Amino acid sequence: MLHKFNLGQLVRASGSRFHDRTNGVYEVVRLMPESNGEVGYRIKDVSNSSERAVGESEIQSAANGKLPSAD
Repeated sequence: MLHKFNLGQLVRASGSRFHDRTNGVYEVVRLMPESNGEVGYRIKDVSNSSERAVGESEIQSAANGKLPSAD
């Protein structure tokens, strides 16, 4: 099964587990293997650097898609 999102891509949490955090933006920091028929991701909150594991159905693409470069 292929991953829909790429490393470094910005996403928003959309699953019911995140009902209080759906406005937060997260960066995909790791592509995880399939579990229970769904691929997973390790995502990092860009505002506070906390990380969590999520299934693909729990996230959606953020508007920009990438973090601004530091150049």
